[in-house]
Amino acid sequence: MRSVFSSVFSCCLLLAQGGAAALVGQPLSQGRAGRRSAVGMVTAAPELKDKQQSFDTSIAEVPKCPETVWNSENIDLAAVQSPSRVLPVEITAADVPEGMSQEEFFRARRPELLEQLTAGGAIWLRGFDLMKTKEGFASFYEQLELEPCQDPLASVGARAVVDKKSAMYEAVNKPSRAKFFVGMHAESTYKRTNRLGAFVCFKQAETGGEFLLLDGHKMLKDLDPAVLRRLYDKGVRFSNAELPFFDFLRTLPEPLQPLKEPLKGVFKAVAQVAVGAKIDMELELRWDENEEDGLRLLAFSPTQPPVNRHPVTGEPAWFCNVHSHSRYLRDGRDGKLVESSGASKLNVTNMFYGDLSEVSADDLKHIDEVTMKNLVYVPMEKGDVVLVDNYQVMHGRDVFTGERLHAVTWFQ
Repeated sequence: MRSVFSSVFSCCLLLAQGGAAALVGQPLSQGRAGRRSAVGMVTAAPELKDKQQSFDTSIAEVPKCPETVWNSENIDLAAVQSPSRVLPVEITAADVPEGMSQEEFFRARRPELLEQLTAGGAIWLRGFDLMKTKEGFASFYEQLELEPCQDPLASVGARAVVDKKSAMYEAVNKPSRAKFFVGMHAESTYKRTNRLGAFVCFKQAETGGEFLLLDGHKMLKDLDPAVLRRLYDKGVRFSNAELPFFDFLRTLPEPLQPLKEPLKGVFKAVAQVAVGAKIDMELELRWDENEEDGLRLLAFSPTQPPVNRHPVTGEPAWFCNVHSHSRYLRDGRDGKLVESSGASKLNVTNMFYGDLSEVSADDLKHIDEVTMKNLVYVPMEKGDVVLVDNYQVMHGRDVFTGERLHAVTWFQ
């Protein structure tokens, strides 16, 4: 019995690892990926050394990610206007005046750049030498006076820490995830959401691996009004992870079958205490059982709206991680995940209505179609940085081959 409790506790430490960022979808079809040429490598990239990977990647010297600013009541969905903007705003090293250093350029342009970021949703900084190193990347955001914060999922170690001093986390570069499409998502949990993010490329993949953007304003405008209304009225609830280690209870010997329900109660209580003490996500554990998945505990976040107002502009935007979290959409992109081990066994997510009823396949397909129609591919090269306003623009990552080294720092 001790080994079972030990397994439960270990699983709780891993629970939700992967979260919003490591929740990957499936490989794209060869036809769509093949229409884009890969960007050739011309310079070597720095290794992402000093990586800290554990079940907790909190950084004591850095503030926690701020709590999510929810402002979603009484939104007039019919009045939403589609913006005329095109993601992302592009700024290149050629824009730096002669005789001015790149650091001086960012410092002088700080107010203008931050205004452009709020108005445009995302900025792609191209061709700058400054951000080709970890130190230069940190200097870049210091010139903009951005205040780093921890990863929203720091308590569960969703990403390795690349550099504690600069609050830099590794993006989804793992070779084991190269063939999985990272679905579009805001970097957010129900409880915590960073305001801004800066994604940097230290080495682009041999092929693919483009950074992806999705305008939450256009998404909101293009969704079928009936689909949007259903989601908004009912709210959504995410199953963020699962503990799949309890199926032995279904096959207990006949004399022990009366113990199944009492043991379920014990295991759930122990796991819920461990999750509550460890994981900063307000998760509720619920049992689920079927022939395909067996008996397992699912970890649910509270009910939340799929639309949220921007904390600065007050404009509503699509703010729903269904594209990355929906099991139906992931399976449709790549087939069902093969059996895995460790944390990957737990990174199984799904989305439901707020009452935990199923979202129809037709509605999910429609959301996927609108998402893919509005997707923007950003083929970042070494030293490129994409600044993202996390409350109005979602991000993701295409499949890739070869080594890929990207990192990210979140800001309050």
